[in-house]
Amino acid sequence: MNSFETRIVKTWKPSVFLRILLIALLMGGAIVLYVFDVQEPWINTTAGIAYFAGMFGAFSLSFIKPKYLGDIEIDETRMKIDLANSKQKFLISELKEIGFKYGGYASFWKYTLYGNKNHIYFTTLSGEKYNYEITLQNKQMKEELKIFLEELSAGDSISFNKFGNPSF
Repeated sequence: MNSFETRIVKTWKPSVFLRILLIALLMGGAIVLYVFDVQEPWINTTAGIAYFAGMFGAFSLSFIKPKYLGDIEIDETRMKIDLANSKQKFLISELKEIGFKYGGYASFWKYTLYGNKNHIYFTTLSGEKYNYEITLQNKQMKEELKIFLEELSAGDSISFNKFGNPSF
């Protein structure tokens, strides 16, 4: 493989309050509907609405499209970052390390229909650190990146660090 290219994105991160609210609606509605034997129809209806709202909220988070910021292209000699307002090129020989935080494929908070939320970061020899959120649309793209980064780090000039899900 000669190069790897993907999109740089910014995903919407729901607040902790919203996450707790959705989980409380989901759990509270489920407990009232399925655990307690409530005879009042208005309580069952309210619990059903809360349960449905919690399910809809939790599942709809994966439908929110990440904001497109630019592209990143890595080949054997350089890394090219093309953002809307700037373009940067880094030679691989000028990088101290490349890291990748892999989020995985099955999580309410780390997956969208548009790709997985992952981070690639690198440090230059001068000490500047860069961190970009990228998407991997499918398993094939994940495997291509994995093979490419392992081949890239096979030389002694750069180190490659992996974080997050151990399946990467």
